[in-house]
Amino acid sequence: MQRKRILAMVAGALGVAALAPVATVFGDDPGDDGGRSIEAVTALSTAITYQGRLTDGGSPANGVYDLRFILYDAETGGAQVGSTVAAEDVTVTNGLFSTSLDFGAGAFNGDARWVEIAVRPGSGSGSSGYTVLSPRQPVSPTPYALFAVAAGSLAVPFTATGSSAGVPSTAEGLVTVEQSGTGIAIAGNRTSTDAAQFPAVLGMNAGGGAGVQGETTNDAGLGVAGFATGTAGSGGYFWGPTGLKAVASTGAGVALDIDGAVKVSGSSPAAFVHTATTANLAVPACAGQCTAIDNPLTNGDPNAILIITARFNEGASTSGVYTEKVAGVWYEPGLTKWVIFNEDLTAMPLGAKFNVLVIKK
Repeated sequence: MQRKRILAMVAGALGVAALAPVATVFGDDPGDDGGRSIEAVTALSTAITYQGRLTDGGSPANGVYDLRFILYDAETGGAQVGSTVAAEDVTVTNGLFSTSLDFGAGAFNGDARWVEIAVRPGSGSGSSGYTVLSPRQPVSPTPYALFAVAAGSLAVPFTATGSSAGVPSTAEGLVTVEQSGTGIAIAGNRTSTDAAQFPAVLGMNAGGGAGVQGETTNDAGLGVAGFATGTAGSGGYFWGPTGLKAVASTGAGVALDIDGAVKVSGSSPAAFVHTATTANLAVPACAGQCTAIDNPLTNGDPNAILIITARFNEGASTSGVYTEKVAGVWYEPGLTKWVIFNEDLTAMPLGAKFNVLVIKK
């Protein structure tokens, strides 16, 4: 005589009291005295722990049962993902059981997954005798923490696209990392030692803001900090029509605070040495009493600010060339250049040198 078996699968997140049925199957099996139902919850450990309650004819079941789990990439049809997990001779005590599922490395990579579950009495053997529950159960986000734990081996390049309307003061973005400890919230480590000047972290912005922005709420904090440990390294590098713009938040604030000497370099440094030569002394505006400065930072800019100091010409002869006069500067519109002159209007000596610092307005 065959008796009707009723199998029902109920699943939810571990610790959630209200469970909803997601799969039901009806089938015939000889020797069964009533309907069996399985109510299950899932939780995350190193693998997936599957815990549930099995009832037989409305009463808690006792004994051994076989459970089979197959992971798929679609709710119906599709392809199997990972290996088949057969939990045989699972002991059920007062209706309760627990088993561990491990579908293998890479089973959870961020794509949707469904689990097909089958049940049979524990006296069975081989791959036959199972009753397959339908429909398949969707895998809840809990097991996908496995993917987050393995984020160090995340396939690259990785691209995330989205939209956010947050402002900097909200500290919320498409990706938000909150570090409550004393360590670093986000670290970008470029381990290549090649000479290419590529950044470890790159921020790009097509709007009016910044590619990278840093803020601090501490009275003595730093919004952005740059460090260099190499003998010729730089803590920060800024490149653009205006290399670095520093603005004080208040009228009495300090726009730029520099602790140490200021070093200039590059093809157009802000500080340079100007030498009086035959060519730049022969300017009609002062007839040998001044020397014209020919520099892209100063040419054509009457609003530039020049600070000059006379310099002994250590590279000429033992006597050197030095102007003992008080020197001044003015912008000559006819030349569209700045000139250095002796304020007593005496001749500027050939070979005289001046250190020049340029501040652009």
